[in-house]
Amino acid sequence: MTTNLKKLTFLTAGAFASFFCFQDLAFASDYSQPISGIKPENKLDFRIGEGVFQKFWVPSPSSTTASDGLGPLFNTRSCNSCHIKNGRGHAPESGVSGATVPSFLIRFGKSYKNTSQVADFIYPNIGDKNYGGQFQGHASPGILPEGDYHLTYITHTETLSDGTKVELRKPNIHWTTLNYGKLEDSTGVTLLVAPALVGMGLLGNISDDIIIENADPEDIDNNGISGRVSWIPSNDGKGKAIGRFGYKAATPSVSAQNQLAFNTDLGLSTPLNPAASGDCTQLQKACIESPNGNSPHLDNLEVDKQQVRLVDLFVSLSSPPAMRNLSNSDFLEGKALFEEGSCVSCHIPKMQTGKDVTFSELSNRTFYPFTDMLLHDMGPELSSGFQSFSAAPNEWRTAPLWGIGLSEKVSGRIGFLHDGRAKTIEEAILWHGGEAQQSKEFYKQLNKEHRKKLIYFLESL
Repeated sequence: MTTNLKKLTFLTAGAFASFFCFQDLAFASDYSQPISGIKPENKLDFRIGEGVFQKFWVPSPSSTTASDGLGPLFNTRSCNSCHIKNGRGHAPESGVSGATVPSFLIRFGKSYKNTSQVADFIYPNIGDKNYGGQFQGHASPGILPEGDYHLTYITHTETLSDGTKVELRKPNIHWTTLNYGKLEDSTGVTLLVAPALVGMGLLGNISDDIIIENADPEDIDNNGISGRVSWIPSNDGKGKAIGRFGYKAATPSVSAQNQLAFNTDLGLSTPLNPAASGDCTQLQKACIESPNGNSPHLDNLEVDKQQVRLVDLFVSLSSPPAMRNLSNSDFLEGKALFEEGSCVSCHIPKMQTGKDVTFSELSNRTFYPFTDMLLHDMGPELSSGFQSFSAAPNEWRTAPLWGIGLSEKVSGRIGFLHDGRAKTIEEAILWHGGEAQQSKEFYKQLNKEHRKKLIYFLESL
């Protein structure tokens, strides 16, 4: 495992300041500002890309041929509906119609028995035969949506060493309607909240060598942490690639992630995902046979390569927020506790990009995302309902921590972990298990003052 990127000396206020001093602190409440040093010729395209990200799509046929093709099944009408100002979504409150909360998604997949932990074994992602890979609660006129659901929450209390009690909640899904029949018995269900799109271009340009070097699947250093690379099928289907994005690190690039969202969440065809019917299954015949928005002037697609390029540019060149409170004593003491609790074993502070051939603004940049981009066992309480390529149900990519203290200010929404169950950062810490169990226990043993300082540090990232 590499050590040069994990040296705690990089966690000094001076080191942080040297990176963040050129960022305007006014950007702290908005994740959709351009990265420093953006080329003049990219500034206009950045804002045009933001417009495509925010625009509302409409079903076909429509006189608005540049914005039609929505659906026939979909979760939302725009990217921004899930990621307001590039921020995170939230989970529905108990009893609320899930279809009315576009930033919360339900994914389907097959649960395999006797799964291996061999890092290079890739299980195929297969959805439900009736509902595909994702549940869509909205549909174009004349098409039945897939249905609706609501959540309830199972709660339990975690007691800290000083007697403080923290109530934790876990979502439980209840199907209100399933318009295309029952789910297959072999179908697993995973609940997901839309993640914040923070510093995506920087994360996408960490070199493969760095990610691989940080992996320690056999826990050779015997520290209880065994991060694994997320291996996924390569685009040509003949090999494998490193997954980077999504909670399971199941997509390899910003563009692949954006195009998957266009196709699955909005039902729009893209160069990588040319099916105009989106996630419709072969059993949903009316959906497949519905009019689509594929147009000759758009490469016979609904989202052509030019629109994809603009959205990719906007998402890739959106700046991470400036870190705050660097010289505050509570920040520095909280940082020390973060180190002492071994949080840096997975949430590596410092990363470096390589040379980027698409956006030179991202080349050779040092940044502080607090992630190793690896899969880690987070324990059974956080398990998903199925494998995702090489990621086992209990494995998740280390979530970057930058900007988490700004979540509510950015999007007006709050909710941490993959399904938004944690209403606070403290709750998120207390859900940690598996490889992170020791860090959770460290937190539970802290007194109230030290817990407050650690949270202050995290909220300042």
